[in-house]
Amino acid sequence: MPSIDRRSLASLLALALFTFVFLGGEFFFDRQIGQLVSAEEVVGAQALVLGTSVVGFLAFASIEKLPKSRAWAPAIEAAGTIACLCAIFSSTDPAIVQIAGCLGFFLLGCLGSAAHWSMASAFENSPSLAKGAGSAYAAGILLQFANNQFAPAGAGELAVLCIGAVALAALMLAAQKDRPRETQPTGHHGESASTLPCNRVISDAQTTVTSNTRKRIFLTCPKTAGVIAHTPNRENGNPQPLSRALWSVALVAILACMFSTLDNVVTIADAQGAVSVDEWPRLFLAASGLVAGVLFDIRERRYMGFIMFSITVLSIISILAVEAGASPVIGLIVFYLSSGFFVTFFTATFLQLAPRMRTPQLWAGMGRAANNLCAFTISGASIALTQAGVVSVMIASLVLFVLATVAFMGAGLFRLPQTTREREVIEAGKAAENAPSPEELQAAFIEAHSLTPREADVLRAVTADERPLKNIADDLGISLRMVQRHLTNIYEKTGTQTRAGLAKKFLGK
Repeated sequence: MPSIDRRSLASLLALALFTFVFLGGEFFFDRQIGQLVSAEEVVGAQALVLGTSVVGFLAFASIEKLPKSRAWAPAIEAAGTIACLCAIFSSTDPAIVQIAGCLGFFLLGCLGSAAHWSMASAFENSPSLAKGAGSAYAAGILLQFANNQFAPAGAGELAVLCIGAVALAALMLAAQKDRPRETQPTGHHGESASTLPCNRVISDAQTTVTSNTRKRIFLTCPKTAGVIAHTPNRENGNPQPLSRALWSVALVAILACMFSTLDNVVTIADAQGAVSVDEWPRLFLAASGLVAGVLFDIRERRYMGFIMFSITVLSIISILAVEAGASPVIGLIVFYLSSGFFVTFFTATFLQLAPRMRTPQLWAGMGRAANNLCAFTISGASIALTQAGVVSVMIASLVLFVLATVAFMGAGLFRLPQTTREREVIEAGKAAENAPSPEELQAAFIEAHSLTPREADVLRAVTADERPLKNIADDLGISLRMVQRHLTNIYEKTGTQTRAGLAKKFLGK
């Protein structure tokens, strides 16, 4: 993974800590409320806190707009999370534990959305975005593994989670310190379009679309109006960002249902003693996240959709195989392999999409929000499905696969996106094809420098060749003195001093 700056590292660590605190907090809540209610009620209680976390993810965009929210929001959210964890640990009232869990996970959702947005802005256009997402997820899983291994259950586990929440808030403040609140549309090389110098605007006019059937947009600056090409809101032939984002949300929800079914198949096998789900699979889960990040980033995430679709096919086959009587170990291995790929996929997908959206803060963590929402809504139905029989599971799996395929297509994930080099070649070809004529560029130059019609005639004559001014005066039918006066005015208006310099500037040679 290429070297990253301090801000990118802070945002990556923040996402890793969020993963650890969120997953650890979920496990901590389940264990604490499990001591107070029945096993069936624990499932509903867990679904409810996951549902409130989705509200927190969606609320972050509004919180971000509040005055000075960067200065106080992470600290308040972390403090509230710690208070809720303490209430979950100390209370013996199931209602209080449930309320504390919902409030705590709402605040964790806000922190999680902030962590995702911080990473999306820090890794924007980075070739290592998926590696960063996979590394953050793997680090969070490893922290949870270490916590389960070495921190005593109860007070020790609570202390580690509280420390993690404090560290998360501190990293969020560090990562957001230098991040601009808004990103302006940019010109070439990342310059703000509103700050492009006038001579650059005129130069950019060489990429103007001049056909009457094409739209022209004028960018006004103090000296001139340059013309820039209108670019449709599409990316390399893929759907528009909003359409792609909505299809991606649907895809995450469908895949979450599918992996939930696979999880239940493995869980039932574990309950029957066919397999043993101990701590070691979490290490496999972390490894699969890292491998997914590396594979997804190949050629600027060119094949990410195809790779994830292959994992989807593998998961469906494993569900059908286990239900048909194959060893449950197959389902166990595929589940942990595919889960790491799935989390890295939906994280990288929305980190990549967010900066292109109208409200980027809302979309950065949308993958995690959609996954949690699905866990909230289908947990009971998924369990009921796996208990309904082999045929029901197989039919549901095939239906989910068809829906997932449609969503993959709708999100444009079966189209090969262009690499940077391919985009440069295409853009260069378009620039050459759409370049305005020399006459149009010269007319723009004359208008930019407010030359009179007679001065424009003199300008064209003195830059056409190296004829003496006397001959130019004769051709124009005016005196030599008048030609010299016009030429002096032209020098002053264009900031030139010689005919050679004027010709170079006017003709662009």
